[in-house]
Amino acid sequence: MINQNSLSSLIYSIVFILIFSGCAPLRPSTNPLLDKKALLFANQAQSFNQHILASKGTGWARVETNTKTDKFKIAWAAVFPNKIRITFLMSGLPIETIIATGEKITFFSHTGEHPKTSYNSKDPDMKNYIQVPIKISEMISILLGRLPVKNFDNAYFSPSDSSLSSIILKQKWKGETQSLCFNDKGKIDGLISTNLSGELLYEMKITQYKTYDFGEIPVTIEIKDMDNRKLILDITSFQANPAIKDTIFRLTESG
Repeated sequence: MINQNSLSSLIYSIVFILIFSGCAPLRPSTNPLLDKKALLFANQAQSFNQHILASKGTGWARVETNTKTDKFKIAWAAVFPNKIRITFLMSGLPIETIIATGEKITFFSHTGEHPKTSYNSKDPDMKNYIQVPIKISEMISILLGRLPVKNFDNAYFSPSDSSLSSIILKQKWKGETQSLCFNDKGKIDGLISTNLSGELLYEMKITQYKTYDFGEIPVTIEIKDMDNRKLILDITSFQANPAIKDTIFRLTESG
């Protein structure tokens, strides 16, 4: 005879399995040989420019919404995996500096629009600040010349794409899915991130790479969300693995 505790545990286990099997989308049946090829390409994308652990650079950031467009000059210093200092300028003058340290994020207005403000957060969402729902870790990855490819357990070619130019990446028990898109030269020109319901979080398009003596990096990137709000980055100068002192990620009242 099953005692009450054992019965309760059994019911709990069944409910747990039903809930999570219902939440996790089923993986389609795919060709194992193609799966190996997809995994190879996905690993190459995730390891792209992993030798770049720090960067400094300048460029332009254009933020487009349905009502307005703003364009800024940007200058940054970033260190893998979670440190960045980025300053936005207009007419050559700094207007806002954002610093993330992996423990908190700080905002400083050079124009006095708001006081210096800090929030404790390891990886904040930047939607409220740059309009597009991208994590600060993903922004750092992009400004290091990398691709913001998340960890994954499954990689397979999209069954709906007969050209084999799109690879689906999934991670067990995670709701987010990423799709890597390749051009006819086999180079990644896009990354799409969706939530558990299949709704778009953001789509990243790479329209230009630039070759340096250490390799090549994406230099023209467009990121947009489901509401067609866009962040367009044009990188004009880039230093790979410069010496960056930790003090650069501390902000005084003078900026």
